[in-house]
Amino acid sequence: MFPTIESYFSLLMLFGASQAVTGIFLLFKDKKRPYSNTLLAVLLLAWGFSCYWFFAFIHQSPFFSVTVTTFIGPMLALTLFPPVFLYAKYLFYEYKGFQKIDHLHFSPIYLYAVFTMYLFIDSDYSILTMRHHDLYKVRQEVCSYLATLLGPFYFIKTSQILKLRQKMLKQEYSEIESRKLKGFQIINYSFALVFIIGGISTIVENTYINPYVLYMAYHAVLAISIFYIVVMIYKYPIVFKRTENAPEPYSNTTSMAEDLKEKSDSHKTQFSNENNSAKEEVIIAKIEKVMNEQKLYKNQNFSLNNLAEAVSESRNAISHALNNKLNKTFYNYINELRIQESKHLLSDKNLQHYTIEGIAIESGFKTISVFYRFFKDIEKVTPAVYRKKVLDL
Repeated sequence: MFPTIESYFSLLMLFGASQAVTGIFLLFKDKKRPYSNTLLAVLLLAWGFSCYWFFAFIHQSPFFSVTVTTFIGPMLALTLFPPVFLYAKYLFYEYKGFQKIDHLHFSPIYLYAVFTMYLFIDSDYSILTMRHHDLYKVRQEVCSYLATLLGPFYFIKTSQILKLRQKMLKQEYSEIESRKLKGFQIINYSFALVFIIGGISTIVENTYINPYVLYMAYHAVLAISIFYIVVMIYKYPIVFKRTENAPEPYSNTTSMAEDLKEKSDSHKTQFSNENNSAKEEVIIAKIEKVMNEQKLYKNQNFSLNNLAEAVSESRNAISHALNNKLNKTFYNYINELRIQESKHLLSDKNLQHYTIEGIAIESGFKTISVFYRFFKDIEKVTPAVYRKKVLDL
């Protein structure tokens, strides 16, 4: 009975590994992808390879390699958790590249690699001798216990990012931002199952009880989570595209037609795209008219629902129009308008008595920290430096 279950389970592992490859391909095919996609690809690689390793372990030769397992087998547990936290960090804070300080999260893996090379050299470059080295089993136990500690640590860190993101956005986030949060919450909960079951299996292993079923359980969670991520990439591709910068304008109508042709091979789909594009242009025009005339963004509690009421359009229609036409989320669009307003106020000599915090509040920002972050991202200087530079002219 158990060999049959194990055989079907191996198919699930192979499915998880193949889905990881598919997901990595989808994430990297867009040249203008956000850097967070790289971290998600690392996550898929780590989880997918772990699934493949279990598949190979079940079927052995020719899929299973003793040499590969000797070098990286215990390390797999260390690679499962940091990418989850880092992906959340890079997704919601929109970093343009890898931050040097984040190498600390991979330091256990770096130390593992150095120690493994030491074992290999000390064993006269022999895999068989290395596997009988006095410290070989110690390496495996250290990795298991360290992974047991890393799991809850990164789960808590990731949960904190999600809570901060929700608190910061409140009602101001678009459907796209909402999808990011909800989707990643599900990933984070599955991640919790992995380290809980993995931690139990580590404890059980060291009480000399076969933990094989527990290993199967958390690898099943990995495979299902990988599939969920790939479905997300297919179903909501806009979530995995860069949205912080405006798209490059079309030089003429011919280039626009060429772009539409690449997206669709059929005339019917092209007509549908053009029709939707025209509707979205109308929505953008209505939004800009309302913003210019009423400056609704100066209301600190202004939300996507408020904008929907002001222009008589649905939340989803507005979100899609902003993303497709301006390549911005509602949150970024409103805060960029607030930055423009703050620049006007900072440049006014009659308002020199206003504090920077007062300018931020007058422009519509709830917190000075969000104001500073957006202002520096856009203008590359702090509000105080900008004010001094403008007023000294």
